[in-house]
Amino acid sequence: MAVPEPAHDGDPLPVDLRDALTRDRLEDAVAHLTDVDVVDFEQDWWDGQAHAPCLVVRGGRRHRLLRVVEAGGAALVVPFDRRTAQRWLAELRRPSVPPQRTPTDVVLDADADVLRCPSPTCGALLPVGYDGACPVCGGCPIEEKSTATGARTAGSSTSK
Repeated sequence: MAVPEPAHDGDPLPVDLRDALTRDRLEDAVAHLTDVDVVDFEQDWWDGQAHAPCLVVRGGRRHRLLRVVEAGGAALVVPFDRRTAQRWLAELRRPSVPPQRTPTDVVLDADADVLRCPSPTCGALLPVGYDGACPVCGGCPIEEKSTATGARTAGSSTSK
């Protein structure tokens, strides 16, 4: 015996069914608390940043009015006062900024990692493979030369 498929064919749920399911979910979120009475359900409560369903309950130690709302996929109990609830939810939604990385020292081996400018008055350190004139003094182009042993030196005027 075949089970019939739902008739909504991808259409959104009817509003009354959606609201009933949302109300049940919010009621279940506070069901574990003692002495909680459901006062009202608002389908479209403005929390300062978004429209969301809201369940108004009376509970807690002093049996005060509270709101139960969904934010970030979780049901939250916030104060009934609109401004206080808006501040709490805004603080929750504030993006967190990752801490800045601490600066570290970069250690270079001057004989292997960099080339020295060939100008006798400059001494700037340039990356290996740098092609062109020195960006600090504008001195003559840096050329890599090879020695008799096959080692490469930069800007050396003497060869072995």
